[in-house]
Amino acid sequence: MAKELIVVKGRVIEQNRSFTPQVGEDIGYELGAKMIKNWFDQNPDDVLASFTGREIIEKILAQPGCTGLRLFNAINDLGVKQLVLVGADINGNNILNYTTIGENGEIVKHKGIVADRSTICPPSCGDTGTVEVNWFG
Repeated sequence: MAKELIVVKGRVIEQNRSFTPQVGEDIGYELGAKMIKNWFDQNPDDVLASFTGREIIEKILAQPGCTGLRLFNAINDLGVKQLVLVGADINGNNILNYTTIGENGEIVKHKGIVADRSTICPPSCGDTGTVEVNWFG
C-alpha cells in the first residue's frame, strides 16, 4: 500500500493512501487502551463510544463497490456527538447513490445508506450502564 505524509494538528503523520478492504489493522489492547484513555482524559464529559449494530454495517458493506466504511463525527438534533457511517468505494468516494440491474434488465437507482442512531456511551455502556474506565485507564 502506498503511504503518504499528512499534517494533523501541526504534527506530521504517515498513513496508508488506499481505500481497499485491507486498510486498518489490529493495533492491540495496549495501544488501543492508551489512545482511548488519551481521548477520555482530554474529553471527560464527551461521548466516549458509539455502538452500531452488525445489520446496518453489513447493509452498508453489501452496497455495490463498497470497500469499507467512512465514519463521520457528527452532532445530532439534541447537540450530542454521534458517528455517521457511509460506505466508501476503492477511490475513497462516499457511496451516496448507486445503480443495479433489476429483474427485467432495467436500471434501478438507489440511495446509498447513511447510517446513524447508534447507542452512545455513556450512558449505555454495557451491563453496568456506566463507563467502564478500568479497561483503558
